[in-house]
Amino acid sequence: MTTSATVGERLGVALGWAVAPAFALVSRARRARTFHPRGDAFLADVTALPQGGALGAALAGPALVRLSGALWKSQWEHLDVLGCALRFRRQDDPSIETGPDDQDVLFATILRPWTMGVAPFTTDASDYLRNDYYAVSPFDVPGFGRAFLRLRTEPRRDAPGGTRSERLDAAVAGQRAVFTLEVRRRWRRRWEPVARVELRERADVNQEALAFSPFRDGRGLTPRGFVHALRRGVYVASQRARPRG
Repeated sequence: MTTSATVGERLGVALGWAVAPAFALVSRARRARTFHPRGDAFLADVTALPQGGALGAALAGPALVRLSGALWKSQWEHLDVLGCALRFRRQDDPSIETGPDDQDVLFATILRPWTMGVAPFTTDASDYLRNDYYAVSPFDVPGFGRAFLRLRTEPRRDAPGGTRSERLDAAVAGQRAVFTLEVRRRWRRRWEPVARVELRERADVNQEALAFSPFRDGRGLTPRGFVHALRRGVYVASQRARPRG
């Protein structure tokens, strides 16, 4: 942590490293991520919205997106939390290599940390595009200060396909797999849209080797708070323990 880390963040780092061995054991036994073991990866286009200002312009360009269920390794699509890992990048290809200005932001269908217990009951686990996704804990965001992030889905009536992956493929084919990235300043209620994220095609990547990190902050979105700090040790241990493909 930096010298500006809060007491809560320092406690989060310490607790994260304390529980990291347990996450490593689960990942090794599961032969996959402890959470979000299976997912669907896509190439996407990020477009700045007119009201997105400098932040929208900074995030515009290609992206790599992975959507996944958090709990089940099988295709069980009930009582689950869905996640969306988003990497803003420069190269428009399915490479998992990262550059110095890449930015990872991890979202889930969890409004805030204390709602985690009810999230499996409030999430529609059968359809990726019938949920909104939150980054859960705050960031230092250029132009906004301390702020929260979310991905909103556009309303849809049709949901063809049997599984959520099939429904997602149908939405991508129909150019309807679209999210709006929004920012809410701390102590404010209003969400401000800054960019549009559209899934374009499936990404043929080695998902076991693909590793997102909330601390990859090449576009200046810096994670803050206890929950983000907790992830430092947990993510490293889980990623080292799981197979690489």
